[in-house]
This record gives sequence, structure tokens and C-alpha cells, in this order.
Amino acid sequence: MKNLSLAIFLFSMLFTAGCEDDEPTVEAPTARFTYIVHQDNGLIINFTNSSLNADTYIWEFGDGSSSAELDPNHEYEASGTFTVSLTATNSGGSDVYSEEIEVTGNLTYADLVDTWKVAPEAGALAVGPTQGDGSWWSLSEADLTSRSCFMDDKYTLGSDGSFSIAMDGETWLEGFQGVDSDQCGAPVAPHDGSGSYTYESNDIFGTLTLSGEGAFMGLPKANNAGELPNVDVPASITYIIADFVRDGAGKRLVLDIECGTGLWWRFTFASQ
Repeated sequence: MKNLSLAIFLFSMLFTAGCEDDEPTVEAPTARFTYIVHQDNGLIINFTNSSLNADTYIWEFGDGSSSAELDPNHEYEASGTFTVSLTATNSGGSDVYSEEIEVTGNLTYADLVDTWKVAPEAGALAVGPTQGDGSWWSLSEADLTSRSCFMDDKYTLGSDGSFSIAMDGETWLEGFQGVDSDQCGAPVAPHDGSGSYTYESNDIFGTLTLSGEGAFMGLPKANNAGELPNVDVPASITYIIADFVRDGAGKRLVLDIECGTGLWWRFTFASQ
């Protein structure tokens, strides 16, 4: 009887081991994805999941947002560089795939519609020999106070294509405007905001054109032909839109202009 019990036990062990050997091994997943930018809104990214052997997915979009969808579409609040991670999981384990993506919102005509002021920060005005180079001069922290009459000037781009300048009685004047030294004073025509102005933006080439004698954003002396008083007052000015950012605090607009050859001004504005 004792021998029979031992035989039954050994048979049971062999049967169990055989069943365990028959269980399939789950292959670990491989996480992968691709993405494209939405045609009409550059802040929207369409993600396509190309993972293998996965049952569930967790996306981290790099801006604090996440999703468990298979192929999510995600809209970012502002342009920037974000690290997107996808974790693919099944019963055999998980795998993580990450990729750094650059998000650049498409600038549209409607984005420019706003009232703008020069950004209240050092470097908001800068000039140098090449685009984006402010090595010759830039607005300092002290200038924010000494030129307060200029820092509150408002430039409004209307939804109807109109453009206006409001200077609240004073602005920053330079020698070509009839003063002995640079100082605050009453605006001087034609750069006093009294004209009738319009604007156009070119989304493809990233430009902003102000039309009307005396229209400008930033400094009145800077125009495409050169700097006043060395050139005539132009009928229009075209700026390069160097940067445009939407964020939680509002919008920022950076305009560049080459005055003649080898003299570049940069103006940084904040929406109001």
C-alpha cells in the first residue's frame, strides 16, 4: 500500500510538471509610436501607436498631461520641445519608448489680433550686425524705468486689418525728432499715432507689414531702407516674425527688421 501511494505521488508530480511545461510564454511588448502635426493647428499632434504585443498603453506628453487611448490626439498650450513617452504593457511585462518632439504653432492672422506693448524686460529692444544679435545695444533694466513713457505705448492690430498706436501723451524721442537729447516728450508727427494705418500678415513667409506713413512697432526710426533721418519716412514697413508664443500668461511676438544692410533691430512684445 505504501508503494502504491508513492507511485501515485510521483505520477502526480510528473503530470503537474508536464502541464506547466505546456503553458505558453507571453512575449514582452515592444513600445513604439509615430506622429504627425495637425494640418490646421500646429499645436495639435496626432499620435499613432505602433507597439507590438501590448494590451494597455499609457502616454505621457511631456507637458504634465497623459492618456490611455490607443492613438490619441494631443493639443499643446504653447510651442516648445517636449519628451513624449509611451509605456506598452501586457502580462509578460512592459516597455517604454520616448521621443523628443518640437511643437510649433502655426501663426494665423487671428493670432496677431491684440493690443501689444514692448515686453517689460531687459533685451526687449536690441540691435546688432546680424539677425537676433543684440551686441551693439539692448534695452537695460534701468531703461525700463527711464523710458517708462515708451514702455506703456500700445500697438493694436485689429481684426479688420486696422492698426493703431496710442502713446498716452508721451513717448521716447530721439535726436532726429527735434530734441537735443533722447528723452520723454510729446509724440512728434508723423510718428504720433495720428495717421490711418493698416496691416497684413503673411503666414507662409512669416512677415508683418504695416502700411501708412508713420506706422511702426518698436522704434519709429527703424525701417527696411535704413534708419531715420538717413532715409525717407516709408509708406510701409515689413517686419520678419521671428517668434510667436502662446502661453498661460498671454502671447509674445518677436519682430526683426534689417535696416538697409547689416543693421538688425529686434523688438519683443507682450500682449495686453
